[in-house]
Amino acid sequence: MSVAFISVVEKKEKRSFCEIIMIPQCHTIPTPYIVGPVHCYSTELDGELTLFDCGPPTAECRRFLTENVDLSRLKNLILTHGHLEHWGQALWLAEQGVTVYMPQADHLKIVRREERRRGIAALMAEVGFPQSWLKQFDKAYLEESIYADFPPGYHIVEKKLPEHFGLKVHACPGHSVSDLVYEGDGWIVSGDTLLDGIFQSPVLDLEPGKDKRFLNYRACCRSIVELASLQGNTVLPGHRSGHGVKKMLLSYVNTALSRAKRFRPWQGENLMTVLDVMLEGRIKGPFHIYLKVSELLFLTDFLTEPELLRSALKEAGLYNDVARHFEEVFG
Repeated sequence: MSVAFISVVEKKEKRSFCEIIMIPQCHTIPTPYIVGPVHCYSTELDGELTLFDCGPPTAECRRFLTENVDLSRLKNLILTHGHLEHWGQALWLAEQGVTVYMPQADHLKIVRREERRRGIAALMAEVGFPQSWLKQFDKAYLEESIYADFPPGYHIVEKKLPEHFGLKVHACPGHSVSDLVYEGDGWIVSGDTLLDGIFQSPVLDLEPGKDKRFLNYRACCRSIVELASLQGNTVLPGHRSGHGVKKMLLSYVNTALSRAKRFRPWQGENLMTVLDVMLEGRIKGPFHIYLKVSELLFLTDFLTEPELLRSALKEAGLYNDVARHFEEVFG
């Protein structure tokens, strides 16, 4: 399904009146993943038809793009982050002459692919991931059902995105190591940084270009401040509906607080044991466990350093909205 949006927004700072603005067209594409359908967006940037994200690597997605996007005019593909449902057709589009722009952190994943594979396996083993699950996860990795090939000749957003596109790029990692938010005139394409009713899993990964764990929680705290500065823009999310930046941030923080409270009695226990109890045997395969372990590591870091989030929320002007909940969890 493709939908064109017209939005009435109150613009920030210099504009105090309401005006009608055109924002990118939304394309909603089914995926085979538990997250459900993904949104991609198309718009003209300085006269060049441009697509933000491109859906999963499925035949259904290719048919959708062929029927709903003028591929004969499509010039650019700009990626929000390197998760499969967002860039699964990048190679196919590049083969048709589309210029692909990807985040710097995803570039580092490509050039250090084998080191990353071994490093993630080591991190998973460290938290008690069973060898049988590790083998299945590694098999999926090698078969590219989790991480497929990127197209050759891509450009790195932070170095090569043309100024004449008129976009501001905001680094907001936390969900992944590479999350970028693109700000246009009154709108933001936010990928998975802002989602309605979903606690976007902070995915276990290596620090870009290094051999140590990426600290999702610390990155999220910094990104909350950055995202809060984007209030007043229409949010174009990677999944589900878009609401105001503040509402979506507060929903995320309140969910994190609720999950931290639930997990707190288990802090310090073997994470696989905790998952077995909390999920009550509702395990859907190694990737599902990988996501849940990622979340528990995030909550462990949160419970260890809650003041980082408290400080970030105060800086962002959001703490008063969650102060009571925060005090319930941490006192």
